[in-house]
Amino acid sequence: MSLRMNLYGWSFQSFHDVLGSNEASVLKAATGHLEDTLKDESALARSKAWLRTLIEAGFPMRHERGPKPEPADGGLLTLQMETETHVCAVNSIVCAIRRDDFVDLSSESSDWAHPAVGSLYQDLSACGFWRSAHSSVELFTWMAKLNKGSPFFGDEFRTQWSFYTSFTNQELAAMVPVFQSAARFKRPIPKSYPAQAAKKLQTGLSTGGKEFIGDLVKWFGRVERSGQDAFILWS
Repeated sequence: MSLRMNLYGWSFQSFHDVLGSNEASVLKAATGHLEDTLKDESALARSKAWLRTLIEAGFPMRHERGPKPEPADGGLLTLQMETETHVCAVNSIVCAIRRDDFVDLSSESSDWAHPAVGSLYQDLSACGFWRSAHSSVELFTWMAKLNKGSPFFGDEFRTQWSFYTSFTNQELAAMVPVFQSAARFKRPIPKSYPAQAAKKLQTGLSTGGKEFIGDLVKWFGRVERSGQDAFILWS
C-alpha cells in the first residue's frame, strides 16, 4: 500500500518553541494523540519516551547541528536516523499545537500517493523543464524534500510506513510560481530537429504530472496566503 499525502498548515516556530519547554498541556495532548493512534505497546512506549525528551529536555535540530564533518582519520560518517518512533512523536506534537485557523487539506491531498512525486520528478526531467530558464536551482531541494522528507532532528529517515516534510512560508512563496511555470511549460523544438524524433519528444508534463502539480500549486498557495508553513505527513 502506498504512502498517502496528508497536508496541513502549521507554524514551525510554535513547534520549535515547544522543544525543551516542559509545557505540560502540550505533553498531555501529544501523549493522548499517541495513545489514540499507536496500538503496539512497544512502539507506544518508545514514542512516548522520545516525546518526553523533546518537550522536557529538548534536542538539537538538524539545521542547528550543521553538516557532519568527515572524521580526521578518514573513517565513515556517523549519521543519526529518524524512525517511525520519531515520526510519530513529531506528528503528535504537530497535532497538539494545531490551532483552529490552521489550514487542513489532509482529506484532499490524501488522494495522492507517494509515487506521484517520483513520476513528477521524471516528468520535469523528460520534458526539459529542469534545464529551462523557467526552472530554479531550489527546485532540486524542493523535490528532494517532497520525495524523501525533511527530518527535524535526524540526518535521514529510516522508516517503512511514514515520514514527514516541512516547508516554510517563504519556501512556499518561492515554489508556487516555479510550479506554475512547470505546469505551463512547453519545450521549444528547433526547426532543424528531425520530424520523426520530434514526434517522440516529450515537450511538457504528462496529464498526471499537470494534475498533481496543479493541486500542489492550489494547496501550497492557500497555505502560503494564510501566512502559515506547510507540514506533510506521508503515511
